[in-house]
Amino acid sequence: MNVTRVDKRLLGPVLAGFFIMGFSDIVAPITHYIAADLPEAPAGAVSFLPTMVFLWFLLLSTPVALLMNRWGRKRMTLLGYAFTIAGLLVPYAAGRSCPLEWYFVGFGLLGIGATVVQVAVNPLLATIVPAERMSGYFTRGQVARNTSLLLMAPLVTLFVAWTGSWRLMLPVYGVLTLLCGVWLQLTPVPERGQTVRTTSPAATFRLLADRTVLLATLGVAASIATDVGVGYLSVRLIDAPSSILTTTGFYACRIVGTLVGVAMLMRVPDLKYLRWNMAVAFVLTVLLLLIRNEAAIYAAFGMFGFTMACAFSVFYAAATKAAPGRANDVAGLAVMSIAAGAVSAPACHALIGISGNPHLGMLFVLCCVTYMLWATRALESRKSDAR
Repeated sequence: MNVTRVDKRLLGPVLAGFFIMGFSDIVAPITHYIAADLPEAPAGAVSFLPTMVFLWFLLLSTPVALLMNRWGRKRMTLLGYAFTIAGLLVPYAAGRSCPLEWYFVGFGLLGIGATVVQVAVNPLLATIVPAERMSGYFTRGQVARNTSLLLMAPLVTLFVAWTGSWRLMLPVYGVLTLLCGVWLQLTPVPERGQTVRTTSPAATFRLLADRTVLLATLGVAASIATDVGVGYLSVRLIDAPSSILTTTGFYACRIVGTLVGVAMLMRVPDLKYLRWNMAVAFVLTVLLLLIRNEAAIYAAFGMFGFTMACAFSVFYAAATKAAPGRANDVAGLAVMSIAAGAVSAPACHALIGISGNPHLGMLFVLCCVTYMLWATRALESRKSDAR
């Protein structure tokens, strides 16, 4: 379906899906709260909780994309919401002192829900917006996602002050997911042009033979790995109860970055704009390896959030535009690459364990940022060569 204008009535319930996406990202920042609730649990095991979320992106993204070819994007999104609700409620229902295994089960279900929502919502948005404005609208989706992430730290702080625990946010997020699901169900999002001929997993993976799709897919992987790594490290670089507010600064500046990005991507080539941001992110990552002043760390994380605002949307749009007519398959590949987030917390934990210095966990983030800086330049060159 060739879309020339945007139906504003459809944007709200579809963009709400990006808000729900952010719920799975709560896991990395709250691992140390779970460790405090369960002092007998091994620290290494707790650090693998984010892995239970991101593992499913690797295992399920392509099968979900193929199933979506038959079911349609709206129905798959609603299925993702159902898994998300279950994943949030399982550890809450099990109680504050429940065994660590219940968190693994709950966050595993949360990861399945996040996988399904990610696979379905991105191409659902692509269906209702013009192709030439795709990067800008994907960036608007990131505004909704980052708003969800911005609210996480204040909610944790509020619930700890009220109840002595962060856990009330789990049923609150469950109710919000239910409301967004009802909103989407009641909205007549057009399915025409969404249900397409089912391809095979092999045909989906053959898209990676296109170097643009490959570079962009790995760019998505690096951007998610960076997000999870920052979420894991941001509460560890400052030894104070207020350290979780580093995530608030990160996502507040990220929202500013997405809003600026929406305007800039209408005027500046998206890959060029992202390259500028990745160059700044590289410098900030090096600084976070070196600086120890708390105010400087807060400021650096905030500026880092601004630079990362458009990374996912630009890489995803580059892959989608490189394979017209294969949006569902590209979504499967891109979401599969989100599984890279599974290695972030264990990798950062290992670097900290080897060195005894939490700042050296930023070496993992530096590797991811370095790839994104290189990939944007490589994609720009390929785009210029194709003209």
